[in-house]
Amino acid sequence: MAEHKRELDIAVIGAGVLGLSTTEALLRRGANVKCFDGRRPGSGQSGGLSRTFRHRHDDPHIVDLAARGLAGYREWERRSGVEMVGTEGCAYLGTTPADTTGLKTHQVPHHYAPAADRAEVFGALGPIDGPLLVDPTAGALRVNHVIETLTDWVGDHIIANDIHSLLVLDNGKVEFQTADAIYHARHVVLCAGVDTPRLAARLGWDIPLDCALHARPHYRIREELRGAPTPCWVDKSGQFGEMVYGSVIPYTDQYVLGLIGDGVDVPFDARGALTGEEGMEDHVRRVTGYVERALPGLIPEPIGVRVCIMSKLPAGSDALRAWHAPGVTAIAGHNLFKFAPELGELLADSAVQDRLPADLELAGARALGAA
Repeated sequence: MAEHKRELDIAVIGAGVLGLSTTEALLRRGANVKCFDGRRPGSGQSGGLSRTFRHRHDDPHIVDLAARGLAGYREWERRSGVEMVGTEGCAYLGTTPADTTGLKTHQVPHHYAPAADRAEVFGALGPIDGPLLVDPTAGALRVNHVIETLTDWVGDHIIANDIHSLLVLDNGKVEFQTADAIYHARHVVLCAGVDTPRLAARLGWDIPLDCALHARPHYRIREELRGAPTPCWVDKSGQFGEMVYGSVIPYTDQYVLGLIGDGVDVPFDARGALTGEEGMEDHVRRVTGYVERALPGLIPEPIGVRVCIMSKLPAGSDALRAWHAPGVTAIAGHNLFKFAPELGELLADSAVQDRLPADLELAGARALGAA
């Protein structure tokens, strides 16, 4: 065969947490697989130091995916000897009884703590109106530990090249090109984040992914409260003028927060250009104002900020969906890091069997805003 033409059984495009977990799952199945990404593994949307692992979602099936994701992380921890999900828990302010439906359905441990016990749940939290919903088996994801472990497991199966385009050939194989070669694969799994709609368009798929920038400033925990409980945090109550989420940055005295709601992201177009008023500094100021009002245990002076890329489907930040056609599977959505062990297994199943697993079909049933 000519040197510029190379044959593969399965190609995974994207070396973020989903691409790496899918590749690792395929390698355990004995597949001939390579993972393609021009960037350092985990340096795109999977980058950063911390993510929130939480069980609570509006869709009970997504709650189940999260629970299975946590079980997968615990298995990865057992195999690697490396901590991946902390034991900080997650606390929610402003929930209703309906918010616990999925937790009850899938028997995820949870309880309510009265407002008077707030310091025992979250040491930095000031006086609040209303109880806290506590998800005790949640925690902060050790992002670097996850990416480094998966990269080590996948090893030289990562090819440091970007993909130019995808094309399904008449013989059913999928052709794609890098700067160095033309590849033909029996199946391609597309986990390319914000680049997924571009690559999928050649296949006739219109993936409606809204992409935007999002500011997450971080703050120091006051010295006298270091060692106090620091759960992941979700506040949708509006008591303090903003709705926010947050988590501790593992192994530091820092806590990171971001805004929830409409207008808290800065959209950009397919060329990467910002489409409106940038407003990032205003978002940081809003988070800092929230810290001053709600979290007196944090010093209200941002010591840094991470600007994240958000990629949301029409149903919102917790929606995910997979697409499938003979030879190709694609996945898109946001906040997917917590599901990575389970999604990697499901995407590997899709590549091996060349069909979409029922769990992925069910997870995506409402992702485009369908009833």
